[in-house]
Amino acid sequence: MDTSTRVAIEWECSQVLLRFYDCFDRFDYDGMVSLFTPDGVWHRAGKALEARGGMVAELQTRSTTQTMRHVVTNLIVRAQDEAHARGSCYLTAYRHDDGQPRAGPPSISSPYLLLVVTARFAWVDEGWKLSEQVMKREFEFS
Repeated sequence: MDTSTRVAIEWECSQVLLRFYDCFDRFDYDGMVSLFTPDGVWHRAGKALEARGGMVAELQTRSTTQTMRHVVTNLIVRAQDEAHARGSCYLTAYRHDDGQPRAGPPSISSPYLLLVVTARFAWVDEGWKLSEQVMKREFEFS
């Protein structure tokens, strides 16, 4: 694989992962699902959620009054070949939920948690998609 192809793959897969967390923060669950392959799996909170199966149903149980932001750092994607790539990042989550609709910026004392995320990507007819994503809690803040 030539350098320009490798760089393009790594950039596009990085964008898929960033878009995923942007959708998550905006409660755009259909958008999240659209970033997975048809048989893709998201390992989250001890559950393996199938993208085209239980992901949206599971996410719809989340509180709608919470404010959540996911900050992606140390993002590295490596192309394996022209149809597959692997990536990893640190994900710092900030969360506030007092059960009320948000009226302004909430005050929080620390991040909620830090996760180590690993991901596999595959090229499909629609472009680069997540085929698997695993979230592992690294730190919890009190």
